[in-house]
Amino acid sequence: MKAKLLLISSALAIFTATQNVCGVDENNCLACHAKLMKKYSTPVKLYSRDIHSQVGLICSDCHGGDPGRERRHDRNEAAQAFIGAPAPEKIPAFCDRCHGDADYMRSFNPGLPVDQLVKYRTSRHGQLLLGKADSKAANCVSCHSVHDIHRARDPGSSVYDTNIPKTCARCHSNSEYMADYGIPTDQYADYAVSVHGAALLERGDRGAPACNDCHGNHGATPVEVQNISQVCGMCHVNNERLYRESFHSSIFEELEMPGCETCHGNHAVVAPDESMLGAGDNSACGQCHEQSEDDAGFALGLNMKKELDSLSISFASATLLVERAGQRGMEISELSLSLSDIRQSAIKSRTAVHAFDDMAVAELAAPGIELAEQVAQSARQLLTEHQKRRWWLGGATLVLLALIAALYLRLRSIEG
Repeated sequence: MKAKLLLISSALAIFTATQNVCGVDENNCLACHAKLMKKYSTPVKLYSRDIHSQVGLICSDCHGGDPGRERRHDRNEAAQAFIGAPAPEKIPAFCDRCHGDADYMRSFNPGLPVDQLVKYRTSRHGQLLLGKADSKAANCVSCHSVHDIHRARDPGSSVYDTNIPKTCARCHSNSEYMADYGIPTDQYADYAVSVHGAALLERGDRGAPACNDCHGNHGATPVEVQNISQVCGMCHVNNERLYRESFHSSIFEELEMPGCETCHGNHAVVAPDESMLGAGDNSACGQCHEQSEDDAGFALGLNMKKELDSLSISFASATLLVERAGQRGMEISELSLSLSDIRQSAIKSRTAVHAFDDMAVAELAAPGIELAEQVAQSARQLLTEHQKRRWWLGGATLVLLALIAALYLRLRSIEG
């Protein structure tokens, strides 16, 4: 009973939203399909939530036919102009009838782009579907859904920022589906544990990159080796600039090695730390250089690590002392501001690593190390002052207790 009521209410919602637009007394598409088997009635249930329904479009606006007719549509009757469900290779052009018409789309959302089909033709998906008639390649409805399409900024949308990785994974994590293409299917698994994935999927940070930020959306393609640093540089501007100006850039280009990816990986990018410059399994330098100080490149990495380690240790020590002083009630506001300055120095020093210049890293780290030592010394003075106050308070308390005891004894002697 509840299911029937829900179905009726959904149909009424669609009819109410579209009645004035289509100019018909009744949308018989809904009335008929609501009575059919699940395969054909599901669109009726879904469409009330669809953005096209919400802006006033009805079934015939996409599928053709006459919504005012009381009998079923006839594919062979030319007057009905009935389209039905288009084949996969026809879907991009099917959607582009409206989404590629700037004048038409302006009345709904002037900010929406109208070049999606142009971009799609350049994408790997478009090349497969339109160029090679590969019906397995993603088309519009593969990503946006069919009768329950939401605005991209709606959290319920399949292309909402935090949902995009799982949307792509529906195909790209399916090893059986992707078997014919010879590409890995572990991209989502890698991304989910990466620093980018943790930010987007776990913390909901919509500023973190999803698949389309690196690969594109309607024009999605694999990132070429020579373009990787530029793609990363869209967010990591200073890192990319320093790398591009460094000697590594020309070497990597000559060897046809991907710049950022060589050290950081692609989908499984982890949060970088100083260990990448040292020896061991986590060494980024050690992937190309011999892990020995006799190797000039590896030695350069160790020098940079030494400076960053010194700054990290000094910063951690100063932070601990300031926190202790604060816990004891001492005024630490100025010291906290200095800690923020040290943190900025650390960020600049770590960024400078991409110039592969140990002297530049040392120059940027030095002020931070010096300031950390000053903060630590000031915090120690506050702790010493706090200790002195405790001794003075303790002494004063003892003197006061002695006076009270003496007074008590004096009163007792008078009374006796």
